[in-house]
Amino acid sequence: MLMAPVTGSATATAADRPTTTAGTGGPKVVRTAHAVTVSVPASAGAPGYTLDVATGQLALTTRRAGKTVLATAPGDTGALRFAGADGIWQHATGVTDWTWKNGVLTVTADSTLDGVTVRARITPGADRYQLDWDVHGGAPKQLGLAYDLSTAGHWYGHGEAETPQGGPGVDQPWPLDAGEVDHRTFGPASYNMIDPFWYTSRSTGLRVDTGNVMDVAINKGKDGLGTFTVGSPDPYKATVFVESIPLEVYRDYIGVVGKPAKSDAPYEQYAKPLWNSWAQFYTKVDQEKLLDYATDLHDNGLDGHTIQLDDKWESNYGNLTWDPKTFPDPQGLSKKIHDMGFDFGIWVTLWINLDSDNYRYAVDHDYLLKDAEDTSKPCEVTWWNGQAGIIDLANPDARAWYEGNLKTLMDTYDIDGLKFDTRFFDEKCAPREGHQATDYQKLGTQLADGFDLQGAGIRVHWNRTAHEAGFVTRQVDKGTGWDSLRASASQNLAISTIGYPFVESDMIGGSGGQPAPSKDVLVRWAQSASLMPLMYASTSPVDTNDTTTGQKVDYDQETVDLYRQAIRTHEKLAPYIWDQVRSTLKTGDPIMRPLFFDFPKDEASYTVTDEWMLGPAVLAAPKLSSGATRSVHLPPGTWYDVNQGTVIRGPRTLKGYAAPLGVTPAFVDLKAEGAAKAVRALKRDDVPAASVLITPDAPATDSGRPFQVTTEVTNWGTGPIGSVKAALGLPDGWHAAAAGPSTAKSLKNGATLTTTWTVTPADDARWGSHDLTGTATYRAHSGSTKVSDTVQARVKPAPGSVQEPYLTTDTTSEDPRYAQAGDQFAIWAGGQDLSGWKDEKGVIYRDDAAGEKATVQARLVSQNSASPVGKAGIALANDLTAPEKGGYAVLVMTQSYGLEFMTDSDGDGKLDTWAGGGSTYHPAHLKLTRDGTTYTAYASKDGETWSQVGTAQVPSASGTEDAGMVAGAANVNYPGQNIEAVFSGFSVTS
Repeated sequence: MLMAPVTGSATATAADRPTTTAGTGGPKVVRTAHAVTVSVPASAGAPGYTLDVATGQLALTTRRAGKTVLATAPGDTGALRFAGADGIWQHATGVTDWTWKNGVLTVTADSTLDGVTVRARITPGADRYQLDWDVHGGAPKQLGLAYDLSTAGHWYGHGEAETPQGGPGVDQPWPLDAGEVDHRTFGPASYNMIDPFWYTSRSTGLRVDTGNVMDVAINKGKDGLGTFTVGSPDPYKATVFVESIPLEVYRDYIGVVGKPAKSDAPYEQYAKPLWNSWAQFYTKVDQEKLLDYATDLHDNGLDGHTIQLDDKWESNYGNLTWDPKTFPDPQGLSKKIHDMGFDFGIWVTLWINLDSDNYRYAVDHDYLLKDAEDTSKPCEVTWWNGQAGIIDLANPDARAWYEGNLKTLMDTYDIDGLKFDTRFFDEKCAPREGHQATDYQKLGTQLADGFDLQGAGIRVHWNRTAHEAGFVTRQVDKGTGWDSLRASASQNLAISTIGYPFVESDMIGGSGGQPAPSKDVLVRWAQSASLMPLMYASTSPVDTNDTTTGQKVDYDQETVDLYRQAIRTHEKLAPYIWDQVRSTLKTGDPIMRPLFFDFPKDEASYTVTDEWMLGPAVLAAPKLSSGATRSVHLPPGTWYDVNQGTVIRGPRTLKGYAAPLGVTPAFVDLKAEGAAKAVRALKRDDVPAASVLITPDAPATDSGRPFQVTTEVTNWGTGPIGSVKAALGLPDGWHAAAAGPSTAKSLKNGATLTTTWTVTPADDARWGSHDLTGTATYRAHSGSTKVSDTVQARVKPAPGSVQEPYLTTDTTSEDPRYAQAGDQFAIWAGGQDLSGWKDEKGVIYRDDAAGEKATVQARLVSQNSASPVGKAGIALANDLTAPEKGGYAVLVMTQSYGLEFMTDSDGDGKLDTWAGGGSTYHPAHLKLTRDGTTYTAYASKDGETWSQVGTAQVPSASGTEDAGMVAGAANVNYPGQNIEAVFSGFSVTS
């Protein structure tokens, strides 16, 4: 019987359950004692689901086949939340009324704020439901949904995530709930590549339909919650997808926002790298340097389709004219680059600096965006190159002027393409009348689409135009370490699975202003990029410049050879990749994707962070960390090992798979489309047959205390190997004894020689990391071969005491501990923060050691804290036991956010000045100098080349001061967590 409308209230009983069906096989609504339940039956292509709307306190629980696959947050967090101008969060409570009419369930609920109600409208469909809700009364400023993350399994999507651990530059958690996301300016004008879409391992998805800035937190502070807050009082609009596998959730989303209509990049840009000057020179580039760079690449056979000149070629930002001092002959430059067989491109921006020639012209002609607070004046924005205005692309005359200037520049100097950088809009600005902030993504897309972007793409997102344009997507600038390399891989998975399939990593080797990448990082990054859709390069494997020291860095010939090998691998794979591009234009499916998109029943695939599918046939498993082996997870299927020529049947985990620096693990699914083409491109016959693996990968012990490691020599080749011998290389004064055989006459394919070793460090072994190198020699058909694997064994400090003349003190309530061994020191301490508002720390110091002219110096060997702002460093004060007596200053390294130099300017004991920033590194050499009341802070990576962090006046400094080492956990958001900080070489000269 059809009942329309059906209504109920919170006081309805189970006996009063009204039920309605929206046509045969359609949704049904049932009222029970504690919930209103919407049931959607399975249908062709959709699994069906139920949605329980709890009435005691409004909450939403989605189930598929009787199992929970998504549920809102319980308790005081609240499911449907809102906050007013006071910033205090309120939420919906008991349901007071509900109706089911015309396929829409409308629910009204009270809230924790007197007199304010929440009204939600749920529209169920076959594989999704629409959730729209708003707040009546109370003048809300922001509305949000909150979910219990664990109810949906693991979470993915989002795009480039801001995290307390340094994301998106050096961190990208995968899955998102494996780390922490704290993304407070998540919006359409963001420079980050993001979309308001998330999906889960239990095959549900969430899309928030908004053009406003959001505040997104996922497992922030390890709280197990996902909160998705929109900074607007307007009705909150969301879609929840419910499918059987995650790939179908992705396809549902693409059905809403669109798929690429074309690829902006042609075949050649997929086949060869783009070489961009940024990470090679940053802004210290000139004509001679760029030509030398291009010549080195050309002469060393490092192929590429384009040399692209990045920032700092203009006379001033926005002028679109060459700096005659650094580029005296741009026409000659262009010709020489073309003569080497490269295209030529340049970097451009819509941001015009206030002191540029074009700024006044743009202001006079009304070509710039207006200020959001005062639309009578141009909007002024701060960026990494100064103060600027932004060209208003919604003004046809402004766009025509800018576009005309670009084309004139390109025609005059034979420039083939452009790299557009910075954003097309900023939240400080007002959209042109008749437009919204989200329109500027579309306008920027339309502008860029008229030029060859040379494989650099543009960073547009959030709307259908961006999805359909088919631009290459380059990542935000990365650091130059292993963490950034790993982030570049998981970030591509995040970007490609929110609907931007033509991805590349950031510039190979990173581009975030950190020290030049090591040889191993650079090579491994090139190998990783060779198994991505495109290669985006900058740092030359011949030589580069360390931007932090200004010193030239020379790489060896092996670096050049292995980088060239990665380029050639990618070129050979290009026909297969191009097939995937054409397939994506038909289906919208990502090219580079997580294993579980192709193998959804393989549970282990959902937490694999360093492998991916490149199309349906290639499983990429490059080595993204130090060492010569790795574990490889193979899902169900028949896999061809392109390095060893063996066939392996999955599911299987290959432990200790051989991955010396010249080897990039990759496997081909022999039953997948494109397998034959992939095998032809990737097959190698010059790879060592065996590997040696040391476990554990990070052993730890105390000085002089024995510990055990195991070496496993495995034959991955097609035939047997003989005369196998395992050995262990140790630091001087260490000893190792094998418990069992360390040799084997032969090992057949797949066999392993396992040896357990008892390792005893030297009695005086220094704290910190020491290399243990496992080696294996063997004989194969090609002759005798040696392979190795290295791990770092950590000798831990143990809490004890310090010796004279050193003393300890603290300002925490968490009982810090200390240790000293010769010139080595350790501090374990808690504390909510080490800053102006809360100064809680442990201290090892020398009393009355620093005179009127003094230098305090120490080497911060390592630090480890749960909080990304945990701090360790050095300090000065008139009395470190009582900082309120004046003269107080600290120079510390944070766990994730670089240096902080803080001083007390008024003598009240509170740190109230600040300088610092940059990236965190260890070891860090720290130095504080005192000249009367002037303090200056310096830092160095090697103890030889020093950079000034800041200088400050500390008028309360007087007499001979205390000097010491400090550490604080900054655990206000991580209660009970401590920091461990290890120092060496502390000295005071006065």
